[in-house]
Amino acid sequence: MEQRRIDVGPALMRAGDETWAAAAELSRLITDNLKVVILIIATAVAGAAIYAFLATPTYSADAVLQVDMPNPNGLGVTPQSQQQAQVLQGTLPTDAEMQIIQSRKVLGPVLDEYRLFVSVTPKKMPVLGTITEKFATPGTPLPAFFGLDSYAWGGEHVAIDTLDVPPKLEDKPMMFAALEHNRYRLQDAAGRVLVEGEVGKQATGNGVTMLVTSLDARPDTRFTVVRYNELNAIERFSRQLRVTELGKATGVVQISYETSDPTLAAEVTNAIAQTYITLHIAQRREEASRMRAFVDSELPRMRDELKNAEAELSQYKITAGSMQPSTEYASYLQASIDLDRQIATLGVQRAELLNHYVPDAREVRTVDKQIELLKAAKQKFEARFTNLPTSERRSADLTRSMKVAEEIYVAMLNKSNELAVTQAGTIGNVHIIDSALRPSVPIKPKRALMILMAAVLGTVVALIFLFVRRQVSSGVEDPDLVERRLHLPVFGTVLFSNEQARVNKGGSPVPLLASNVMPRSHDVQTMASELFARLKSTPREPVTEDAAAASDAREAAKRFVLAMQWPDDLSLEGLRNVRTALQFDISDAPNNILIMTGATPGTGKSFVSANLAVLQAETGKRVLLIDADLRRGHLAARFGQEKTSGMAELLAGKIEWDEAIRPVGVNNLSFIPAGEYPCNPSELLSTPRMLELLKLFSSTYDLVIVDTPPILAATDASIIAAHAGSTVLVIRPSVQTQRELQETLKRLDRTGARVVGAIFNAMPRRRSEKRSYDYVSSYAAATPGRAK
Repeated sequence: MEQRRIDVGPALMRAGDETWAAAAELSRLITDNLKVVILIIATAVAGAAIYAFLATPTYSADAVLQVDMPNPNGLGVTPQSQQQAQVLQGTLPTDAEMQIIQSRKVLGPVLDEYRLFVSVTPKKMPVLGTITEKFATPGTPLPAFFGLDSYAWGGEHVAIDTLDVPPKLEDKPMMFAALEHNRYRLQDAAGRVLVEGEVGKQATGNGVTMLVTSLDARPDTRFTVVRYNELNAIERFSRQLRVTELGKATGVVQISYETSDPTLAAEVTNAIAQTYITLHIAQRREEASRMRAFVDSELPRMRDELKNAEAELSQYKITAGSMQPSTEYASYLQASIDLDRQIATLGVQRAELLNHYVPDAREVRTVDKQIELLKAAKQKFEARFTNLPTSERRSADLTRSMKVAEEIYVAMLNKSNELAVTQAGTIGNVHIIDSALRPSVPIKPKRALMILMAAVLGTVVALIFLFVRRQVSSGVEDPDLVERRLHLPVFGTVLFSNEQARVNKGGSPVPLLASNVMPRSHDVQTMASELFARLKSTPREPVTEDAAAASDAREAAKRFVLAMQWPDDLSLEGLRNVRTALQFDISDAPNNILIMTGATPGTGKSFVSANLAVLQAETGKRVLLIDADLRRGHLAARFGQEKTSGMAELLAGKIEWDEAIRPVGVNNLSFIPAGEYPCNPSELLSTPRMLELLKLFSSTYDLVIVDTPPILAATDASIIAAHAGSTVLVIRPSVQTQRELQETLKRLDRTGARVVGAIFNAMPRRRSEKRSYDYVSSYAAATPGRAK
C-alpha cells in the first residue's frame, strides 16, 4: 500500500525573519522552561549572597606621596646651551621611586614592626563557624557549640611577638593550642610538641623561640600558625600592596594596602610611606656627603687654576699695554667663553658621574659624546677668527680662561655650602601629601555587584543548559522535528492530563459487568449478516443495550475513561482535533480499519485509542474498539471490566464473535478485550481467521480502531497493520528517540502498512502557549452539553 508522506522542505526566510524567528524560539524556550531558569538563577544568586555574607571583608587604606624633580646638575652649574641642557635635563623619577617603595629594603622593616612574617588562623567549623564569627566581639570568645571545644567560634585573638623556627619549619603549618592558666602549646604537622609556654614569657625548645603577648581563647581552642620565610613573606605581602602613579608624569604616587583589619591597613600603609621617606632622606644625605667630599677635593685645584689665569692675564696686560678691542674681538671673546664654560661644566659633571658609574656606563658615554661635539664646535669657531690680530686673540684667550675658571670656582664653592646644609637636613624631594586613614567600608566583597553578576551568570548558564539539553537529548520532543526530518504528518497534540494521571496513580479496580449474549453463528458470512442486520435494525440511531447493563458499564467506564468522566479536559480538545484530521485520511483509505500503535512502550496508545473511540462514537458513528495487544493489553481494565475472554479466545476459536463483543456504556461503541494472554500471540494474529474477522468488523462498523503492541517490542502490530487501511503512530515526548521512530517506519514500510501520520500524546503544557490553552478552555466550557 502506498504510504502518505509530506515533505516539509526548509522555509525561505529573509534575514530579518530569521532573526525574529530565532528570538521567538529563544523566548519560547525560556518561557516553557521558566521554572528551570528561575531555579538556576535563584541558585546562583543564593550562592553569591551566601558567599558575600560569609566572605571575610577586605579593607584598603592609601597614602599619597609627591615626588619632586631632583636637581640633575648636582654641581650647580647652569647649562648654557641646548646640547648641555639635554645632557643635564632630567625627568621625574617616579617609576624608579615606585620600585624602591616595593623593595625589600622598605618592606622588610614594616613586616618586622607589625609581625607580618607570622600568620595566625583560627580553626573554624566550615560555614557554621564563619556565620557565628560574624556575631562575635573581638577579644571575647564565644562558647563552644555542640561540644566542639577545639574549634574557634568567634572572638578569639592571638598576638605573637616573636616566632623563630628552624628553616625546615618555615612556610609549614603548625598547630597552636590554647591551654588553661594562660598557657599555650605549639606542635608541628606530625603532632610533635615543639614548645610550651606562658603568655608574656619567651619560650624556647626544639630550635623554636616564641613569645606570645596576648591570648584570648577558650582552653583547647586550636589555631594554625605559619612562620614564613622572609623572602616568601615579602612576596606574599607585595600581593596585598599596590603602588601606582596618579595620572601620567605627575609625580604623584599612591600606596594602597589591603587586609581584613581596617586599623592595620591604615597603620601599615603609613609605616610603608614613612619608612620610604626615611630611607630616601638617608640616601640623600649619603649622596650629599659623597658629593660634598668631591666638591671640596676639587676646590683647591680650581682655586689654583683661577689664580693662574688671573696672573697670566694681568702679566699680559702689563706687557702688551692698553689696546682698543674691536667688534670682532668682542664677538670672539663672548662666544669662546660660552664654549669653554660648557666644556668645563661637562668635564666636572663627568668627574661627578665617575663616582657612581664606570667609564663605559651609558651616562658617562653620553657626556663624553657631548664634550667631543663641543670641542669640534670650538675648533670650527676658532677657524673663523684666523685673521684676528695675534695680540687681540691672545688677550681674548686669557680673559676667557680667567672668567670660566672664576665662574666654575664660585659655583663649586656655593655648591659645597649647599651640600653642607643638605647633609644636615631632613628633607628630600619626596613628600607625604595625604596620610592613610582608617577605612570604614570594605572594598571587597561588593555584595550588590556580586549578586547582580550572579544573576547575569545564572541566566547565561540557564540558557546554555537549555540549549545543551535540547541538543543532546535523545528523545523526540518537537512535533515540527517529526514533520521535517521524518516527513510524517502530525495530526495533533494531546496535552498531558492531570486528571487521568490521578486515576492511573490510584489504581484500576475491575468490577464485574453484565453483558448481553448475542446468538451464535457458524461462519463469517452468517455472523456478518446477523450482526449487520442487528445494527441496521435502527439505522443511524444510537445502538441500544440492556438498560441495567448499559448503566453499570457506563458508571464503571466513567471512572477511568477521560472522555466520559471529564469531557471538558484540554487533552480531549486535542483528540477532537485529531478526530477531525483523521476523517479526511480514513475516507481515502482502502478500508475503515485504524491501527493505533507506537514505537516503544509507554507512549499512551491505549489511552488515545479508548478516548478517540468514545469521541468517534459521540459523532453517531458505529465504532468497534479492539484490544489486539495479546501480550499486555489492559483496555478492559480502563473500561472497568474484568479480564475475561476476548480477542485471544476469538482467534483461537474458543468463543464466537457474539461472546467477544462487550458493551462499555457508550452509545454506538462496542469493545472486544484482549482476553487471556496466549503463549503464541503472533501466530494467532497471523491466522486467516484474523483477516476474516477484520473484514467482518470493517463491513459491519463505520470505524474499527485496533490497539496494538509497540512495533519495536513485537511483530504483532506489523501483522495487523498490513491489513488495515490506516496506521497512526502514537508518540510521547522524550520516550522514544528519532532513530527508534525511523526504525518503526522502516518495519511498517516492509509490511506494506499505510502510515497516515502521528499523534503527540501527553505533551507537557508550555507557558508560551498558555493563551491558547485559556482560549480553548473557555470555549470548551461554554459549549452546551459539555458539563460534567
